[in-house]
Amino acid sequence: VWVIPLLTAIGGAAVALIGREIIEWYKRPRLEIDFEKREGQNPYIPDLNDETRHEVGYTLRIKYFRLKVRNKGKKPAMNCEAKLEIIKVTTKDIESDITSTKVALHWLRNDPILFSQNGDIKTGLLNNAEKVFAPINLNINDAEIVEVFRLPYLFSTKPDTNHTPNPHPFIESASLRQLQLQPNWSYQGKVTVYASNANPESFKLKIKWDGKVEGFDKAFTKV
Repeated sequence: VWVIPLLTAIGGAAVALIGREIIEWYKRPRLEIDFEKREGQNPYIPDLNDETRHEVGYTLRIKYFRLKVRNKGKKPAMNCEAKLEIIKVTTKDIESDITSTKVALHWLRNDPILFSQNGDIKTGLLNNAEKVFAPINLNINDAEIVEVFRLPYLFSTKPDTNHTPNPHPFIESASLRQLQLQPNWSYQGKVTVYASNANPESFKLKIKWDGKVEGFDKAFTKV
């Protein structure tokens, strides 16, 4: 006689547990990563003056490649961190020796310039790494920008000279342990965003830069 009530109770508890799990699954944070798109550009490549360094007759500028991370779930995503992996592709196989571990990227809201007295990026990175690379919370239907790559370059303002921009010899990652991407090489990249209460989400891309400033805009292709 007591078996039926017991089974009913167990079944009811199981249904309630499954119901809670389904509700939690439905309400969980859902991360989405894509190019930053703005002003009709996809990806959008900001091109900004570098006010921290000055050379007579030259304007110093930096181009940025960034990704937008959006939370499309029903709960805030907590303690979000972004990490980059790069693999250099050869004609025969894939070399993984360029980086054997992931490097942490920083969110745009934690721009290292904000943490440096003289506004220097590298000083801000070195002296305030914990603040620059601190995780963030991503609210419901909110988006944040993660900085991935930079290309510094010089533009001559001297009269009667060649005004062709002179780029840095490599693309640099926006990380404390800097990865350097050489021109005319093919790379496979993956940016993964982790949260303490959500599944990791990855964005894969191919990178091939021709070594020119204007070529930086076309160097990134979503896989």
